[in-house]
Order: sequence, then C-alpha cells, then structure tokens
Amino acid sequence: MNGDFPGEGPPPIRLRQISPDPPVFFARELTSTNEVLRERILAQGAPPFTALLCGSQTRGRGRPGNVWTSLRGDLAMSVWLPVGAGSGTLPLSLYVTGACLEALDGISGGAIRWKYPNDLVLEKISRPEGEQGPGKVGGILVEQLRINGVLLGHIAGIGLNMAREGSRALSSSALPPAVLPSSPSLTPLSLSVRLAKSLRRLLEEGEAVLRDRLDRHLLWKGRWVVCALSDGETVPVLGRIAGLATDGSLEVESPGGGIRLLPPHVRRLRLLEGGEKALG
Repeated sequence: MNGDFPGEGPPPIRLRQISPDPPVFFARELTSTNEVLRERILAQGAPPFTALLCGSQTRGRGRPGNVWTSLRGDLAMSVWLPVGAGSGTLPLSLYVTGACLEALDGISGGAIRWKYPNDLVLEKISRPEGEQGPGKVGGILVEQLRINGVLLGHIAGIGLNMAREGSRALSSSALPPAVLPSSPSLTPLSLSVRLAKSLRRLLEEGEAVLRDRLDRHLLWKGRWVVCALSDGETVPVLGRIAGLATDGSLEVESPGGGIRLLPPHVRRLRLLEGGEKALG
C-alpha cells in the first residue's frame, strides 16, 4: 500500500506507512478516509485492521445527512474490519467507541465520555455564558462494504478534534464543539496507531472489558434525557439513562418505571434540563 494508487481522480494519492502491525498508512490530504480506503480494498484488498489516516479531510461524512469538516491537525482515519475479524458480537460501533476511550484514557483526568450512540465528548467545557457542560470532540461512522449484495466487512471512520487553531462549525449533535486537551505525546499519528491496536485487541478479547469501559464512560447515566427515534418523529422519547443492554441498545427508564431500549439510530439525544426536579 506504500507509494501511489488512484483515488477519486488525479493526481494519484501518495501514502506513507507509519506502522507495520497493524498496518497504518498516512496521506497528506484526502476527500474521505472511508471512501478512499473502500476504493483501495475493492481494488487491491487489505489485511484486517488496516488503517488510513490523513492530515486534512475535505469531504468527511457523519451520520446520514451530516458532514464532518476537519481542520489540519485533527485526527481523521478509517479502519478496515472484514467479516470474521475478531470475535465480537456487540455492534461494531461500540467496539470502535471502546477503542477510542481506551486510547484516550488519562486525557484530561479521564474526562472523556461517550454520548450514545456515536459521539465522544469532554464532560465539561467552558461556554461563553460562563456555564460548564459537555462538548463534542469527535464521532464515529461505521459503514458496510458490500459487493453484489454480499457483505465483505465494515469500514470504521473516526474523527477527533485535535487542532488548536481554526474555527469550528456547531456540532450536529447539538453539543458545542470541543478540542482534545493537548499533550506532548498526543499527535494524530501516534493516536491513530493506538486506536488501531486497541480496536484489534477489543475485538479479539470479547465483550467483558468493553462493556465495563462503555458503562463507566456513559454520558448522563442516571439523568433524564429526551430523544427521537427518527428525524421525522414529533413526539419525543423521555427516560432516565439506566445503562447498556446486552444487545448494545441504550436502556432508559420511563417515568412510570418501565425500561425502554433505544436503538443505535436514535436521534437528537439531549439532557432534559431540570429533569431530576420535575420528574425524579
């Protein structure tokens, strides 16, 4: 994978290998790491857990209908997960989330949290109003790779805000954007290798360690939240976050005491301000 290979158009994309195991490659600028890695796999194949990192991504994708714009200095990478890679049974997006939490362990005193289903946040950031609250530092997008209806595997895209300079648009998650705390040992190149290794280890080890990490880092656990199950839903779902179900869904307790499972396609999950006083 070193050298040149065609991307979405001329000039050819130049790659540099920065890690042999798992293979991690770097390009200065790409449209979308998910898309370019997909083209590479279809053209030449790639070993499991092969990762592609870029210095600048111009057309990154978020959840359906959203665009993630990276600045130079952010982390924008994708990892190849063919069918049969690892022994995991939970949704792959949860393994990717767990790998991010593991790789970022210790950053800012452990203040990195997971906002279900696919956002990574700093638990507290300063806001112009003088208040403190969570801010989104990154997100995850796992896409299927199929040929003629046959599933070959998944490509996991990871985007993390690391650049110290430059203006950021408001996050599509309704949380304000935030940047990972700076550290001399934390760079996009070093973090990409740690992420790829963490993801491989979690998928090979199974679920016990992953479930514990996800539960400990779950944002708003025990708090009242509202959300929608789809963009077109007008009646919001209300509940208190209880934890993670065995299938990877989010368990929320309704005001009446029943448990409801929120699937990964849940939309607009947000904290119900004052919910504990009004409903607790």
